[in-house]
Amino acid sequence: MTEGTPPVPSFPQPAGPGQPVPAPPGPPPAPAFPPPTGYGPPPAPGGPPGYAPPGYGPPQFPPYGGYPPPVGPPPVRRPRRWLWITLGAVVLVLALCAGSAVALKSQLDAEHAASAAELDEKYNPIREEEIEALLDARGRALRAKDLKAFLAPFDPANKALVAQQTRLFRNLLKVPLAEQRFERVTQTDFKRAGERVTVDVTISFVHRFEFDLTPVEELYRWTLLRPAKGVPVKVTKAGGLPVDPKRDRLTYYPAPWDKWSDLHVERTPHTVILVDGRLTTEAKRYAQLAERAAVADLASWRSGGVAGKVPQGFVLSLVKGKKELGSLYRVTKELPDESGVSIPVPPAGWMDTQGAGGGPDVGASRVVIDVADKYFFSNGAALRANIFRHEFAHSIVFNLRQHDPKKYAADDLENWVVEGFAEWMGAQRQSWTKSDRAPESRRILRSLGYDLPMPSNFSWDMSGRGSYHYWLGHSAMTYIAERYGERKVFEFVATHYRGRTVQATTKEVLGVSYATFCDQWAAYVVGRMR
Repeated sequence: MTEGTPPVPSFPQPAGPGQPVPAPPGPPPAPAFPPPTGYGPPPAPGGPPGYAPPGYGPPQFPPYGGYPPPVGPPPVRRPRRWLWITLGAVVLVLALCAGSAVALKSQLDAEHAASAAELDEKYNPIREEEIEALLDARGRALRAKDLKAFLAPFDPANKALVAQQTRLFRNLLKVPLAEQRFERVTQTDFKRAGERVTVDVTISFVHRFEFDLTPVEELYRWTLLRPAKGVPVKVTKAGGLPVDPKRDRLTYYPAPWDKWSDLHVERTPHTVILVDGRLTTEAKRYAQLAERAAVADLASWRSGGVAGKVPQGFVLSLVKGKKELGSLYRVTKELPDESGVSIPVPPAGWMDTQGAGGGPDVGASRVVIDVADKYFFSNGAALRANIFRHEFAHSIVFNLRQHDPKKYAADDLENWVVEGFAEWMGAQRQSWTKSDRAPESRRILRSLGYDLPMPSNFSWDMSGRGSYHYWLGHSAMTYIAERYGERKVFEFVATHYRGRTVQATTKEVLGVSYATFCDQWAAYVVGRMR
């Protein structure tokens, strides 16, 4: 018997004619082990166990105690050496195939990498990493006071550009910055002419003075040029962002270090004064006046008991004339009529999120005062001190400002609150009745028949009413201080700056409706002025 072939079963022979039919044999002996349960489907009906009619598939194996199917002739046994030869051949073929697959994969990877590099070169000929490395090197050069490295990316053929950047470098070395770096913000599409490629990139100069609560940014626009493939990138143009000269715009450029060829810095414990070198005398003359104003405002704010971080000093520039006043940190379409301004600057990166991170909208403020303004600088020391305290008061509360990013922010603060608080602080919390604006404003009030609505933002800049509206705002703050206490003035202003509407603020802080407050304030003013 060939190994592994089951024995051929014997079947009983049918009885011949006239022969008695033998008794059926007893059941066959049980197998040594039972077959696995579920072995095959049940037998088909109409035949003995294990029987299947022709054409209905293979015979079914019998259940326990049945008959196994007949088996064919035993297979021919081959020598084992052929098995080893076959296995060896298979292994060799597999090894050759594996080697070919590895080689093919390497070739495809190389072709893919080359293709990706070509596509990258085609669609991104000046990579972000290259720009960022250039900016990192610029920041390191400034910190190391290395002029050569600072100028390295600028086209040496452009003498005016090199001179501009040299002045900027020397001015920045004078500025007492606690933090400084350059970052890429956005860029335009590439412009091509053969292998020559240019792109405009918006650059953020992230910086912080010791008085700033967070780093802030000044935005530049650079034009980068790669004249040919493989040639290092050069900066061919640098300046501020494009602006519409017909519109006012806060760009935070030019800063004093950009604007003036020779920057002078004057310091006091609570101020940093940045001026054109030609105003060095004025900076020295007014430095102590600015320091006293800063100390007075900060002491007043602390007395109000409002929680929250505010700056403990101020960055100030002195200029001569309205043109200079309107062209520092911003662009104005017309000459401004104010004598000073406090410009809130958002934290670095704020414009990408529009304040969605939940923090304050302002990281620092920059104060600019026109020392050529005759009203404040030709009418005695009291008015000169007033304008410094007024602008510093703006800078203190600007750092509390926080608005809902889903809402339009331009008019979220009421002007009578903003300017009324600054007037009250500028007058050292003295009554509006003693203000230098009082005589003219009283005449206007009488001419209006004592009709006294609270001035709205819409009517704030009405011709001939500017000073009058400042005076009304001052009167509202004095009214709150006299009726509810001075601390309520600080609480009222802080709550409004932190995003509550003036209606909600009035109800929350003063406990009355806004309409009731306005009626009571109007009666208070009329009663004092009649």
